[in-house]
Amino acid sequence: MDRLFLLLKPDVAARESEIVYKLGQAGFKVFNRRRTTLTNEQASEFFNDWASDPDFDELVSYVTSGPVVALALQRFDGFNDLKKVVGSVDDINGEGESFRAVYGQDELRNGFHVSDNPTSVERDLRLFFPDTPVQPPPTSEEAKAILETTVYPTLLQGLTQLCKEKPANPTAWLGTWLLDNNPNKPRIQEPPIQSA
Repeated sequence: MDRLFLLLKPDVAARESEIVYKLGQAGFKVFNRRRTTLTNEQASEFFNDWASDPDFDELVSYVTSGPVVALALQRFDGFNDLKKVVGSVDDINGEGESFRAVYGQDELRNGFHVSDNPTSVERDLRLFFPDTPVQPPPTSEEAKAILETTVYPTLLQGLTQLCKEKPANPTAWLGTWLLDNNPNKPRIQEPPIQSA
């Protein structure tokens, strides 16, 4: 599962709902979004890779001219597909269905910024979603190992006990049993009550 980052620049931020719908149709899941207006400092930090470009000041001025929408996305093998969906700067004013062909105005006002590798995605997610963990989800093999070592043993014990007891409401019983027998929860021994 790839984590991806897409920024809707000021000229397309108002079309957020429409764009998010189209992303969903293309198989991308939005797991976080944020609408904000960037300061000059934030925009300069975000577009730091283009600092040597002669149009850098114009770019910073443009992206601070109104609200932007940051989208944190997920999809299996999504990097190349997101680039195709967004399109290249060459698509502007051209034929096609890419986002830039539909929404882009010119090379500067191209509507979107796509983080194109895992390192830049992590950086961009931290900038726009500082309270959201950015570690990628575990691979299927890692998830299987986690389940087999931490979840299945406890669940198997609970299901075995459930079969022995045959409660009237098995789901509620199992939920209570799992809470009471959580191996990660410290057990607190109540001191015996002493009579006076």
